[in-house]
Amino acid sequence: MTELKTYTITVNAYEAGGLMGMMEQEGETVKRQLSNVWQQLVGLKKDIEKAEGVVKKILPNGMLEMTDKDGNRITRPPSSWEIENN
Repeated sequence: MTELKTYTITVNAYEAGGLMGMMEQEGETVKRQLSNVWQQLVGLKKDIEKAEGVVKKILPNGMLEMTDKDGNRITRPPSSWEIENN
């Protein structure tokens, strides 16, 4: 089996979030086909959240609550990958 060459790209947080959103919207087929890219984006998102002091909590109603170090709070339905490791 021939190993494919890999390439490195750079994205900012906004671009990474946009790409994640599009991949999430397209579903499991796209995430499976681009699993390495998906895992890298998930890792970047977790690193950014940690650096910014984001605390995530699953509420009793199943919603995800995220609070940053400045007290900003967002409540929304969680993405599938967010509830797996919370």
